[in-house]
Amino acid sequence: MARKLSGRRTGGGFRALRFAPALIAGLLVVAGVSALPSPVQAQQILVMVQGQPITSFDVTQWIRLMKLTERRNLSQKQALDELIDQRLKIFTAERYGIKADREEVDKMFASMASRNGRSAEQLTSGLAQQGLSANSLKTKMQADYVWNSYVRGRFSSVATIRDSDVFAAMEDQGEDLTKAQRTTEYTVRQIVLVVSRTAPASQRSQRLAEANALRKSFTDCESGVAAARSMRETVVREPVIRTSADMSAPVRKIMNDIPIGQTTAPEVTQAGIELIAVCGRREIVGESVRKKEVRNELQSKQMDTLSKRLLEEARKAAMIQYR
Repeated sequence: MARKLSGRRTGGGFRALRFAPALIAGLLVVAGVSALPSPVQAQQILVMVQGQPITSFDVTQWIRLMKLTERRNLSQKQALDELIDQRLKIFTAERYGIKADREEVDKMFASMASRNGRSAEQLTSGLAQQGLSANSLKTKMQADYVWNSYVRGRFSSVATIRDSDVFAAMEDQGEDLTKAQRTTEYTVRQIVLVVSRTAPASQRSQRLAEANALRKSFTDCESGVAAARSMRETVVREPVIRTSADMSAPVRKIMNDIPIGQTTAPEVTQAGIELIAVCGRREIVGESVRKKEVRNELQSKQMDTLSKRLLEEARKAAMIQYR
């Protein structure tokens, strides 16, 4: 049975859909736009890939898309080669049961638009103003998504990043190997002042004031947690342990700047008003942030190498007929 992919975006690293901000920014520039060429104007078949045509219209669209999203100026030949690779990525992934159907791709497209404050229809319209069909972008999203999944699946069975590889790379970069084996551990507690989603703004403001008052009086976790539990409609979660290697840089800075026994500033969430109490912080033996970054860098390089090799194999095995 073919394995279908959800519309979730892949995590950081290998060829994720990283062009969205540039794309949306580009769509805001409408000076000198050109309309989409008619099918009659540009439908000459240039090559057949596994029985599927790539036309001069497809090439023109790809050149425009790459200029808009990746700021790359491609020649006709470069664009055609990249479109052949795109078709081979989809074809190869599908051979191994990895698919993203039209509905799933539409969800990814809508999600991209939503992250940038637009609807799918507005993004489609913006692309059209730039002389682009939404289908060109959707096909790229589909190819990137299924190929990433295919390469990751192959990577997990053929490659392993060992600690010795990470340490060797860090040593080459002049890193302190002792620090690489140390990480910071935080003990935190989540405090939520519950507010209904349908609550009026006045009630939300009142709860925010209560949260600020709690934060001001919160000087240690024992008495602070007891005070929070005595408040109406307030939930105090059990202690949770997190390490610095599992946090983003902005979160790590917040966790390091807050004195032990105090809380973060109140934040409005779907559940209500949330604070995080930092109840403990200590250095322990474990993978440091930098060690994790180097491991990810090595993994990304290996996956890029594997991706190129798999694509070369796909080209050799494919039926590609130039017209």
